[in-house]
Amino acid sequence: PKTARRINPDGTEEDVPLTHVHVGDTFNHKASSGLRYILNPPGTQARVHQHLNIGQGEVPWDDFFGTLAEIGFDGIMTACVFAWEDKADHSGKFMRSEMQRYVDKYFK
Repeated sequence: PKTARRINPDGTEEDVPLTHVHVGDTFNHKASSGLRYILNPPGTQARVHQHLNIGQGEVPWDDFFGTLAEIGFDGIMTACVFAWEDKADHSGKFMRSEMQRYVDKYFK
């Protein structure tokens, strides 16, 4: 199978088989001079972790799906959104539709 470079929590890197991708949009946390997320009071112990619908963040989806098609990805794609608990059904249907649209566009 195709491989991807995984960066482990300890900073080490390794090539792993690319058999399953999780699809969810997010924002570049380093944008806006590193001030994308400001937490108050300073020193607050919080983590910002996003899984948004396609189009609600900054992931370049044409590049993402185009690259998967280019390398011959033939694995599992899972919509991985949990930002909208009250809109879960709508989000799931939207993501399924958008993922299929990109697959139809790039995987020929």
